[in-house]
Amino acid sequence: MAALLALISALVWGVADFVGGFASRKSTPLQTLVLTTPAGMAFIIPVALILGGNRSGSALPGIAAGVCGAFGILLLYLALSAGPMGVLSPISAVLGAAIPVVVGLFRGERPGALAYVGMALAVVAIITVGLEPSNPTDDGTHQRVTPRALAYALGAGVGIGFFFALIGLAPTDAGLWPVVFARTTSTVVLVSIALIVARRLRTPVLPPDSVTRWQAIGAGVLDVGANAFYVLAVHLGMLSVVAVLGSLYPAATVFLARFVLAERLRPIQIFGMLTALVASALLALG
Repeated sequence: MAALLALISALVWGVADFVGGFASRKSTPLQTLVLTTPAGMAFIIPVALILGGNRSGSALPGIAAGVCGAFGILLLYLALSAGPMGVLSPISAVLGAAIPVVVGLFRGERPGALAYVGMALAVVAIITVGLEPSNPTDDGTHQRVTPRALAYALGAGVGIGFFFALIGLAPTDAGLWPVVFARTTSTVVLVSIALIVARRLRTPVLPPDSVTRWQAIGAGVLDVGANAFYVLAVHLGMLSVVAVLGSLYPAATVFLARFVLAERLRPIQIFGMLTALVASALLALG
């Protein structure tokens, strides 16, 4: 069950990143996130109240995860708005997977031999899925991986990795309250930054059109839903395994980028997607 929940979180995260990154191309990452984070918070609070759980031990890991996640998602949206989604999303995912694996092993987790093979294959899958397509994307400004976009993706991976690791430290009886604390913290951080930047640059706080605004809201609901599935998976399984499965989200982003933005898939990228399926099976069995 933990593996299934982790894979669901990866699928939903991949869709959320695509929708949020696409919205950021038509506005700015901060204009997108100023709607994304509050929308997710408004969605997850009533769900957490219905499911219940122990709030007392959730605050500290949730708040710490929220700070890391805020900067991780901001840098990820900056990366996805600056270059090809199918390349930059997997770069952040490799770091996002590595950090919680190290934390989980340090805490004494010892996955089976199949799981270790699955981890290795997952890294191969993430990297090969993200190899830059040889044909142009939907427009000329997002074809190349610039040094700035690469730096954004690497920074995003660090932030997301620590988010994965820290939120996994919450008590197993916490329900979804770690997600509530994390999303509330992220909302405060990102909305504050957005208001400061908008005031200094004299730019609008919100995206310019209603379609982009609804895309931002949808991305927020999807993202916090993925967080919820991830936390439930961690409660049932090992952090080191669940984090790797959750980090396979670029496959969904690349798949959508292929059919919506015309980002062409090379044979090696198709190989990467197939490898991701094998890795998922081995991680689940291990």
